[in-house]
Amino acid sequence: MACPLPDWHYDDRRQVGLDFADAGEAASYDRRQGGDLTEDRALLQRLGLRPGERIADIGCGTGLLAAAAASLGARVTAIDISPAMLAVARRRLEAGGCREVDLMAAGFLDFDLPEGSLDLVTSKFALHHLPDLWKGVALSRIRRALRPGGRLFLRDVVFPGGPDDLPQVAGAWIDWMAANTGYERASVVTHIRDEHSTYRWIMEGLIREAGLELLEATYSEPVYADYLASRPQR
Repeated sequence: MACPLPDWHYDDRRQVGLDFADAGEAASYDRRQGGDLTEDRALLQRLGLRPGERIADIGCGTGLLAAAAASLGARVTAIDISPAMLAVARRRLEAGGCREVDLMAAGFLDFDLPEGSLDLVTSKFALHHLPDLWKGVALSRIRRALRPGGRLFLRDVVFPGGPDDLPQVAGAWIDWMAANTGYERASVVTHIRDEHSTYRWIMEGLIREAGLELLEATYSEPVYADYLASRPQR
């Protein structure tokens, strides 16, 4: 049983921004996000995931990446705070015959995995639900869960430049989302105003300060970032 948290500790399960605990949001998530099982499988192959390795996907959503990892022979823990998302993921995994997958109702700050037990951690579009102070805590917990040499792949909304650039970047992202996804303007506005996406220079610093070695940082317009990091061997 998890130890009680102190009263100053952040509640990882609080509602922030869009409500992905809503069954309707969960059911339509893949359509709006453009999720693709083949793309996730290709990503995992590029990351070098091998049969028998242990992977955790934090903020697993509807289970697409977890299913892709299972199809490559990995042992998977799929983690999310949303019961609605986990229900969709469970149906997907059961329909695909994915038996090497454990579902865990948890977040970045309370997942329960042994130190050094994972070869790979992935997280796509989930860390921005935490304020920067707690992103650092989350990344440190991920480092401890990785074996030495284990890898973290992180994809998220990350703003380039600095505060003076924000109005232009925010406007460009709102326009891009309307043209390329199933999200309406109001949803993007909610993300910018109420969620906790951060700046490029802050995210890179948080990864390093958590004790991870930043191997790759790839940025694409208007506000997307991929990071590959590893737990040092020593």
